[in-house]
Amino acid sequence: MDDQLNNVGKVASSLSRNPNGIIALFIVLIYGMASLVTGFASGFSPAERLPLIYFLTIFPVLVFVAYIWLVSNHSGRLFAPGDFKNEDNFIKVQQLNAVTFQRESDLKVIPSEPVLRGSAVKEKADMALKGWIKSGDSPFDYEVGIDLSATYNGAASANIKSNGSPKGFGTLMQVFNAEKYRGKRLKMSGSAKSEGVRNWAGFWMRIDERNRNAVSFDNMQDRPIKGTTVWTTYQIVLDVPERSTQVAFGLLLDGVGQVWLSDIQFEVVSDDVPTTGQSNIPDGPINLDFQE
Repeated sequence: MDDQLNNVGKVASSLSRNPNGIIALFIVLIYGMASLVTGFASGFSPAERLPLIYFLTIFPVLVFVAYIWLVSNHSGRLFAPGDFKNEDNFIKVQQLNAVTFQRESDLKVIPSEPVLRGSAVKEKADMALKGWIKSGDSPFDYEVGIDLSATYNGAASANIKSNGSPKGFGTLMQVFNAEKYRGKRLKMSGSAKSEGVRNWAGFWMRIDERNRNAVSFDNMQDRPIKGTTVWTTYQIVLDVPERSTQVAFGLLLDGVGQVWLSDIQFEVVSDDVPTTGQSNIPDGPINLDFQE
């Protein structure tokens, strides 16, 4: 018995060294408790045994769904330094996750003015698109322009194409006055196709108030364009609060690849149309007791 207890202790100790092991240990303990209860259930009535049966049946499914969600959205947090032969590799993975998150959030503070930094050679090609701005945290790792060979329903398209291995993301964007949309719900729709997008791409729209603070924002981070795709229509729906001053929108590309955009339209929709993305305006005051 002592040897068995020692073996259990060693297994538990080894499992507790990384997040995956902790999840496994939690499942083992829960099922261990359920097994103990089952041993005493012979004297239970059918009605008393029913919750236990439901638990033993449903719990694995819930764990599986939760684990799939963790792997899909937070895979970088499921590993510890001990899971890598070289702990320096663990540090590199964490740094890569941090850089990716920063790229996704930097779009919220893209400057509104058409500031183009870099060589004059690329500036001439970029400025050929009247009214459009090339921006991002690494705009000159990308080329933008009109592609006459790629049309959508007979309409012209513009494209963003990476140069080499970009260090950040680039976007083709515009900004316009929000005055006539204040207090309304605004839908932007646009069509895009992609080729060889290794990381991600997506349409985005941002509603700004004075001092360029974003009050609502969506960059399709939860439904990105990846790989090679055919022409597909996407939608972004955001509320435009009364204090809004401007609307910024565009298409971004983060990493190697090429993406085309066409047929961008704006329309006011009813409140029955659900919004997308995220809003910085809560429905009411929160955490007034400072417990979270």
